[in-house]
Amino acid sequence: KDASRNVLFLDNHDMTRILSSLGECVPKLKVALAWLFTCRGIPQLYYGTEVMMKGISNPDGWVRLDFPGGWDGDQKNAFTGEGLTAEEKSIQSYTRLLGNYRKQSTALQTGKMMQYIPNNGLYVYFRYDHAQTIMCVMNTDTKERNVDLSKYAERTVGFKGGKDIITGNNKGAIFSIPAMSMQVIELTK
Repeated sequence: KDASRNVLFLDNHDMTRILSSLGECVPKLKVALAWLFTCRGIPQLYYGTEVMMKGISNPDGWVRLDFPGGWDGDQKNAFTGEGLTAEEKSIQSYTRLLGNYRKQSTALQTGKMMQYIPNNGLYVYFRYDHAQTIMCVMNTDTKERNVDLSKYAERTVGFKGGKDIITGNNKGAIFSIPAMSMQVIELTK
């Protein structure tokens, strides 16, 4: 009855890991992670996704490999970062940032959701409550797109722009979003 209590997940122990499902495309993984942490519901992260673990669910054992945690014989230690590639560290940091932001965001934890019909690869949804409005912009197109807050006036009236929580950059009322990326913007008045 209450969609905000549904558990959302990208993968689990009985299915192909999300990075493998996405053809090992890191930009798509970043979009998927941003969606997971900003969509309505309770995010569930399968161990290892944050350090780009791969695996096809045939047999299931490939998606249930040990976490690279410094056990005897491990070349990597995802707890300390030792042996992780720069890209693995980057995804781990990105996941940590999204998770920590969600922990302190009332709009993402318990807020309402309003979404708009996708247009030319651009999907926009908002998470909001009395204290905060978060604009989530996903561009699945192969080229950069422009975003104009006035096109979403039902949720953006009174806001002049916002802050991209990933980069820390401020956004105006009109901004661009690169191809195959997602921006999570806390709107400001």
